[in-house]
Amino acid sequence: MKPTNGTIEFFRFLAVLVAAALLMAGCSDPAEGDRDPVALGSDLNFAGLELRSVLLVTSGQDEPARVLGTIINTTATDIELVLADSDEQVRVKIPANGNREFDQTPVILNSAPEAPGARADLTVSVKGQETTINVPIQNGTFDQYQPYIPSASP
Repeated sequence: MKPTNGTIEFFRFLAVLVAAALLMAGCSDPAEGDRDPVALGSDLNFAGLELRSVLLVTSGQDEPARVLGTIINTTATDIELVLADSDEQVRVKIPANGNREFDQTPVILNSAPEAPGARADLTVSVKGQETTINVPIQNGTFDQYQPYIPSASP
């Protein structure tokens, strides 16, 4: 059986399409994908909130630690969240259908419960519900965290 002109043209078009796709696959600027490639924090969905990339930044154990990450409120009401470590509680208000980005609005704990490189449990409480999120503790090893290291308390 001899192929028809339509079949031959289809396979030619398919070959051109595959070749074009292969050529275009290498046509991206690698520097575009290299912006802030490190998102080491922990994620949690809890009580209408989405906690994203939550971590602590500190210069050392028992030194002040800044919370980084984002909390997104997926509900139509304001929510007050309580973040707590073993010795301290911090209240954070997240507006209805809004978010709280900790790189722009600082939340600082008096002391990091562990040294950088370790992980620590933070308790998350919302409207009488409670859960735990295990977050990494970072220092200035990664350049993007250096500006967020809180200074030691006097």
